[in-house]
Amino acid sequence: MSFTQPIETSIPRRAPREADHSRPPRKFKLPLLHIALIAFSLAVLFPIFYAVLTSLRPDRMGLSKAFALDTWYVGHYTRLLSDGRFLRYILNTTIDSIGGALVTVVVSAMAGYAFARFRFYGRNVLLAFILAMMLLPGLTNLIPLYKLASDFNLRDTYAAMILVYGAYGIPFGVWVMKGFFESIPRELEEAAAVDGAAPLQILWRLVVPISLPGLTAVFLINFVYNWNDFLTALVLLSSTSMKTATVGLFDFQNALAGNQNELLAAACVIIMIPGVVLFLLTRKALLEGMVEGSVKG
Repeated sequence: MSFTQPIETSIPRRAPREADHSRPPRKFKLPLLHIALIAFSLAVLFPIFYAVLTSLRPDRMGLSKAFALDTWYVGHYTRLLSDGRFLRYILNTTIDSIGGALVTVVVSAMAGYAFARFRFYGRNVLLAFILAMMLLPGLTNLIPLYKLASDFNLRDTYAAMILVYGAYGIPFGVWVMKGFFESIPRELEEAAAVDGAAPLQILWRLVVPISLPGLTAVFLINFVYNWNDFLTALVLLSSTSMKTATVGLFDFQNALAGNQNELLAAACVIIMIPGVVLFLLTRKALLEGMVEGSVKG
C-alpha cells in the first residue's frame, strides 16, 4: 500500500438543509417588529391622547365632537388648580410618594450592598424570602396594615403612608441594588479599605455615587407606584385633608353633579404629569440602572 494514496474516510456527509418556507425571510422580520411595536405604542397612548382631548373640551360636548380641533377650553384646568381641596390631594400624594421612595432607596442600598459584598449564614434563604415577598398580592396586606395603623394611631398620617410605601418597594429595590453593586469592581472598595475607610464610609462615599443610576431607577419606579396607588390609600386614609390624588379623584367624582367627564379627564391629566415628567428627565439613568441591576441580579 502506497503512503501517498489518500485514505478514504467513512464520515457521512451532511445532507443539504432544506429551506424552511414556513418562516418569514429575515428581511421582513425587522419591519414586522416595528409594525408590532408601533401598534402596541398606539394602543397604549390612545387613552392618554383621548383624555387630553376630552379635558380641553367644554362641558357635555359629547363623544361625537371629542376630536374636533376648532375650540380649546382650559377652564377645567383653571377650576382644578384654583380648588384648594384638589391641590391638597396633590400635596399629600407628593409627600407620601417621595417619602416612601426615599425610605425604599435608603434601605435597599444598605441591604443590597450587604448581600452583594458579604457572605453570611442564611444569605440565600433570606434572598429567596425577599424574592417571595414580591410575589404576594397587595390585597393580602391591607387588613393587617389597617389593624397595625389603628393600634398605633397612625391612620390619616404621613408617617403611616411613608412607612408602608417604603416597605412595599424594598424587595424589588434590594434585588436591583444587589445586582448593581455586584457590577462595581471590588478593587475600588479594597483600595478605600486600605486607606482606612470603614464599610459604611465606603458605601456612602464611594459606592453610592457610582451607583446613582441604580438608585435613580429604584426611586423613580417606587415613586410612580406610590403616586398611582389607590387601595392602600383608600384603606389607611379617611380624613379629607390627608387623602391622596387617586382617592381624592374618586371622591371628587362622586361629589360632582351630573356627567362631567371633561373635568375628570383634566384631573387625570394633572395627576399623571409628575410621573411622565420624571421619566422624561431620568429615562437614561432609569434604563442604565435597570440593565445593570438585571445583568448581575
